[in-house]
Amino acid sequence: MCYNTRHMWVGAVAGPPVVGLLTPQRNAMTLSAKDISSSYTGLYRRVFSSGVLQGFRGCSAPIAAAVPQFSAIGPVYLAAEHCTGSVAAAIVAAATVESFFAFSAERANAVATYNAVHSKSQQIQMPSSRAVMGPGFLAHIGRNAIAMVGIRAIAPHAQVRVRHTAPQLGEEQVQVVADLASSVVAACLSMPFNHVFSWSVCTPELAKMSALERFKASGNFLVNTYKEQGTRLLTRDLCVRISYTGLLFTCYRAIERRVVSS
Repeated sequence: MCYNTRHMWVGAVAGPPVVGLLTPQRNAMTLSAKDISSSYTGLYRRVFSSGVLQGFRGCSAPIAAAVPQFSAIGPVYLAAEHCTGSVAAAIVAAATVESFFAFSAERANAVATYNAVHSKSQQIQMPSSRAVMGPGFLAHIGRNAIAMVGIRAIAPHAQVRVRHTAPQLGEEQVQVVADLASSVVAACLSMPFNHVFSWSVCTPELAKMSALERFKASGNFLVNTYKEQGTRLLTRDLCVRISYTGLLFTCYRAIERRVVSS
């Protein structure tokens, strides 16, 4: 079994259950883009307001998209790094391919979550699944790229630090701790991009705007939101993002290591 094939196996087998199990965290991130009053726990109360199973609403589309999405994180990244010799170029290439596969599914998940907690008069129309791009697409790529930086660029350096500060840890433990710490940093850096994505796909008015107008509207959304609400809201949104991305990439990298080294 070749190296890339093993990575594709990770995407096909490990991707869907990881994405499925983390659906409540993803739904909480969606709600946070439009809800500035709820606390961290308040967001999860809204996610599970109709029961535990309803907290996983909208999970089917992202689960299906997880196969090519996780495959992009592995084989596409490796192929691009081999061709360009650049980690940065490989990350951008993998993030772009990932978005072409995952944007539509995650947009559907976001709209389903938004509609589930709003009255009929406030609900928005579900976009066509055939539209693979739209408002929030570039933010989606930026989010993917920065989130991937954790395990691909920061983690190797973090491992050196972890080995030095905690020599009693085994090699696998060192790698898991480094991956988690690196993913937490990447989650914080990618949070604004994910916030813009979630806000964009739940704001139909953006579809009528030009690309420049969307960019300005997105910038105003971020600046005005945190200018008015301050560090309390920023801390909440960072924690919501970490709860998803930190676990997602740490789990993926642990499975990837086991599969590729077997």
